[in-house]
Amino acid sequence: MDDEQLQSDIRKALDLDSRDPELSAALAAAHRGDSRWSRDEEGFLRFNGRIYVPDVLDLCLRVLRSRHDHPTAGHWGQNKTQALVLRDYAWPGLRAYVRDYVKSCTQCARVKTPRHLPYGTLKQLPIPERPWNSISMDLIEQLPSSGGYTAILVAVDRLTKQAIFIPTHDTLTASELADLFVMHVFSKHGVPSHVTSDRGSEFVSHFFRSLGKALDMRLHFTSGYHPEGDGQTERVNQTLEQYLRIYCNYQQDNWARLLPLAEFAYNNAPNATTGISPFFANKGYHPGLTVHPERDLTSARAREFAVDLEELHTELRKQIAEAQARYQVQADKHRLPAPDFRIGDLVYLKAEHIRTTRPSKKLSEKFLGPFEIIAKVGTHSYTLRLPDSMRAIHPVFHISQLEPATPNVIPGRVQPPPPPVIVDGEPEYEISEILDSKLDRRWKTCKLLYLVRWAGYEGTDEETSWILATELGHAQELVLDFHRTYPDKPGPLEKVA
Repeated sequence: MDDEQLQSDIRKALDLDSRDPELSAALAAAHRGDSRWSRDEEGFLRFNGRIYVPDVLDLCLRVLRSRHDHPTAGHWGQNKTQALVLRDYAWPGLRAYVRDYVKSCTQCARVKTPRHLPYGTLKQLPIPERPWNSISMDLIEQLPSSGGYTAILVAVDRLTKQAIFIPTHDTLTASELADLFVMHVFSKHGVPSHVTSDRGSEFVSHFFRSLGKALDMRLHFTSGYHPEGDGQTERVNQTLEQYLRIYCNYQQDNWARLLPLAEFAYNNAPNATTGISPFFANKGYHPGLTVHPERDLTSARAREFAVDLEELHTELRKQIAEAQARYQVQADKHRLPAPDFRIGDLVYLKAEHIRTTRPSKKLSEKFLGPFEIIAKVGTHSYTLRLPDSMRAIHPVFHISQLEPATPNVIPGRVQPPPPPVIVDGEPEYEISEILDSKLDRRWKTCKLLYLVRWAGYEGTDEETSWILATELGHAQELVLDFHRTYPDKPGPLEKVA
């Protein structure tokens, strides 16, 4: 930042720009003795003591570079930047100029946290048709050791709200997770058609691949990254942790033995959403807490508790729908209508769910881009044109992951290009299944293509797509599984190269 050179150029511009009507009027006011205007001994024209900047030679732009972009300025927001400029300088339209400059700053857009409410009204998960057809799963980790266990796998049915608490350990693999699921969930309720988890599509797709191997069957499911999930498992986790805080011993090493009691207590208590206990919702009766040998279980009173489960589950869906409607009203109070993005618009992409090769997320950009929108998918998602370094990532993103890019309207301004984005390891938005393969002779570099299903994008136009075999380096396990099941299909790559 060379303020001396900048101010020297401002003095010279006063002579060059003397024919400008605004400058001529200002000089005339100073000559008349207007108290707001003055001409000092250094040759500066001043307005209320501030140096007047003529609109020539990119002088206003250079002032903003020194008071916004420079390391001593700090890339502050509109108000702070304006205050820094007004300490020394003035010109007509200064406030609007500063506003446009700051709003269109790409470096600010990539690193700063938006202060507005989330975009897009809440999109609820569908209400399940039957018990254990749709579940949510999560892990409570980093617990003190209890019987060799350090974590709890929590599985919750989204219709009846019944929960299963399974002791495990922090280093649980996808294969071990599938074994636990078979032992504790599948053996009682079968395979669900939908699984959701706050851990995202990668967690769920790994689990389903391992579950298919454990059961020796090919599974089809819907799942994935739902940025607007119902938060069900998180609330169950909080309830379970509260129970364990109350009943575990001082050494906190007996919580694993308490899990069966915690599970019973949770499932026997009325659920806030449905109004009935998960146990009753599944069985149609309440479990016994005490023994009454004298009670005649065939009496008319006992038959009063007999419930038509189909009617009960219909009532559950009604209660869940009403609860979702109430939640929708409250949630949408804290959301903004989705921007009307159009094809060709530029947007920034949240970096939160994308792993890069940078050492720390703490000092990394909060947003990547800007990237061009090339298609709209459904009502809440968009396809972006991503650079080659991000081609492993599925290019469809929910609107909550996007921020509009303000176009630059400052003449002569050249902004620094965005830093390179190199995706590290397996992408967060990944392939859940390979459906088919084919040979296409039109491709010169690689003639083998695979039809893949993208995890987290079920029910959209972008759910499946054909991609080159050379782009499946991170999904070789899926490729091998596909060819073991369909040995007559074209591939793998080494056989057709």
